[in-house]
Amino acid sequence: MNPARSRSQQRILALALAALVIASLYFALLHPLITYLNERDEERAAALRLLGRNRALVQQAPQIRTALDSVARSSQWSRFFEAQKPTDATLQLETDLRTLITAPNQPTSMIAEPPAAQGPLTRVSVKVTLSVTIDQLSDLLARCRQHPRFLKIENLVVQAPDAQVVDANPLLSVQAEISGFMVTPSGGKS
Repeated sequence: MNPARSRSQQRILALALAALVIASLYFALLHPLITYLNERDEERAAALRLLGRNRALVQQAPQIRTALDSVARSSQWSRFFEAQKPTDATLQLETDLRTLITAPNQPTSMIAEPPAAQGPLTRVSVKVTLSVTIDQLSDLLARCRQHPRFLKIENLVVQAPDAQVVDANPLLSVQAEISGFMVTPSGGKS
């Protein structure tokens, strides 16, 4: 064997081993440490963003309390039915509708629908069937719109006679689902 060649091979082998040791040390020690430090920096940045958000909320706390108080004192709450049970609110809705729908010779039928919780509110509704003239229907819709409680008319179906006389005001068959809302009691559904 050539001693000069074996020395160059030894040097190359030593350099390769040194590179291997350095790469092993990097991947075994240095790379996990760098990754850990980067993750810590990201966590710290997220914590600082959260701290900034919380500080802003603390500074806005008086305005938030004022807004919540104004919502609690809002007159809009009076537009909801006041009852502890949805069945009581449905009865209030039926009573209000009977006062709105009164007209001579006007047969009406009302069928209460099951109440449905919709977030903090409970929807109560009644299906109404009645016979009215177009003028009476217009007046009824205006009275519903002006009612002190929030009333929503859904599924309105109006059927007119197939034929009518000129200048006549025939009876229309009207079916509608009229709903209102109550604040859901804190105990949930009743």
